Amino acid sequence: MPWWSWILIWVALGACTLLVLMLGGIYLFRKGVAVMRGAGEALDQVAARPARTATADDAALAALAPALAGPRAPGSAVFADPAQMRREYEEGRERRRLARRDRRVARRRERGQMQSLSDLGLN
Repeated sequence: MPWWSWILIWVALGACTLLVLMLGGIYLFRKGVAVMRGAGEALDQVAARPARTATADDAALAALAPALAGPRAPGSAVFADPAQMRREYEEGRERRRLARRDRRVARRRERGQMQSLSDLGLN
């Protein structure tokens, strides 16, 4: 193979590499423009949507908020009495267990399924 064939091979490889890079750049640019166009349309739809007003559900959630937050503020357990924290943890665990049982009994009642004796407190 003559010496100049190596030059032709490397020039062809370089040209193909540049072509692939340019086509990839054009592809990415078009995809980016499409994403920006879609984001602009989504922002326009959000801006055109009317503001949400307070509903009865919001009032119910606001009334439930203290019960959901628990008796303590976050981070206060660091300075609390360990025995009291243990009692609160066990009480919360029992409340969650009973709530799961109540949901399970209600779900089975809705579906017409048989109830577990332990769920009904008969076992």
